[in-house]
Amino acid sequence: MAVTDVAEPFDMSLAAISKHLTILTRAGLISQEKRGRVKWCKLEPDALKDASVWMQSFGQFEAINLDAFETFLTENNLTGENS
Repeated sequence: MAVTDVAEPFDMSLAAISKHLTILTRAGLISQEKRGRVKWCKLEPDALKDASVWMQSFGQFEAINLDAFETFLTENNLTGENS
């Protein structure tokens, strides 16, 4: 998704969204690519699996079905592929 599309549903400035996305990028949870004047974001599913395993070790989070999440993202064209 384009950064502007990611920011659309939030009541935050684009600069604030960009800061959050930078943190997610540094954590390896998303990747960003600039094409022309547009910056695109893509989820990194392998990193999300690692994060899920880490969160489950605390016992306070429900197990996340990442396969179902990936299917949802693919069906809704939210994976960043072909964007």
